[in-house]
Amino acid sequence: MKITDVTVTELRATPDRQPAAAAGRFIVQVHTDEGLTGIAEGAGNAAVTRTYLHELIKPLIVGMDPLRPRRIWEALRLGVVLWTQFPTQVVGPIDVACWDIVGKAARLPLHTLLGGARRTEIPLYWSRGNGWRKNPEEMLEEVQEGYERGFRAFKIRMDWRDNRQDADPAKDFAIFRRCREWLPDDVPLSFDANCGYSVPTAIEQGRRFEELGIAHFEEPLPQYDLPGLRQVVDALDCAVSTGEGETSSWRFRDLIQIGNPDILQPDVIIVGGLTEMLRVFELAVVHNKVLMPHSPNIGPNAAASLHAYSTVTNAVRPHEFSEEFTGPAEVVGGIYQEPLIPEGGVIRLPDRPGLGLEIDQAALRRAAVD
Repeated sequence: MKITDVTVTELRATPDRQPAAAAGRFIVQVHTDEGLTGIAEGAGNAAVTRTYLHELIKPLIVGMDPLRPRRIWEALRLGVVLWTQFPTQVVGPIDVACWDIVGKAARLPLHTLLGGARRTEIPLYWSRGNGWRKNPEEMLEEVQEGYERGFRAFKIRMDWRDNRQDADPAKDFAIFRRCREWLPDDVPLSFDANCGYSVPTAIEQGRRFEELGIAHFEEPLPQYDLPGLRQVVDALDCAVSTGEGETSSWRFRDLIQIGNPDILQPDVIIVGGLTEMLRVFELAVVHNKVLMPHSPNIGPNAAASLHAYSTVTNAVRPHEFSEEFTGPAEVVGGIYQEPLIPEGGVIRLPDRPGLGLEIDQAALRRAAVD
């Protein structure tokens, strides 16, 4: 089998898509000479990814065997062919699409190829963000929406980023307290600072969160401050998580050895695809770390993340889910023949080959940017 083409289709925004989604959603398809097509969803800026794929990557991988995703990953990410290392957010979709082809060629779901699913029904947590521009009541309304839809685990995000350090921790805490007081005691609530705190503020906030009850405290510090992260982890009793921005298993190795977070949160595209995601999962198992992947949106990338997550024996926490940057799952899923839609806060992995998703090409053309 040989790769014959790589295509990128940018999608129009859904009517209620949040303003914070600055970059367009787009579908990457890897086509083969045997009629099998692998799919993935791009991340970041569609124009940048399209330029990389069409100008540099497509000429390199056309003619290669998609059933050897690790070899393709090494050619793209490690530069073993052109002496050029491509960004992980560009390599990731190619890798996921190749793994999809592997599953389709074998006529097996990915979770079977990856060693077998421990569970195929995976609970999700409802993730809502942009807390920096919301008041407590506005965030609570969004949490209540998730609760009404059957979700029984939640995370609120501030989306501060590391250039707005310690901007408004008092309001952050007020938002958390309002949501925590409304939710039943047995429903987990987590808090994501999105890299927005200094070490002393993170420790102070974490201790206040602990008094109310917190499931996990995510990205308290900028991702580059690994020594500071260890200070926060050592000072708090609650679980501290990070890792969605890490771009390799080597970075996760350093994260574990220096920062020592309780929970690792790799993103299947940012880390460079399933090939590298699996290495991170093995690191987590070896170091006895909890996994909670960051791939919250409906589509091929979330499907890839869920397939891999389902195979890890100690992966017992819910997987992230959000519609903020895509629009309603039912609308986004309209471009697939049989979309993976959560029901009652749970997603059920199909036993269809590969990711379990097939593009409805007519629907994709209707959804595409002109």
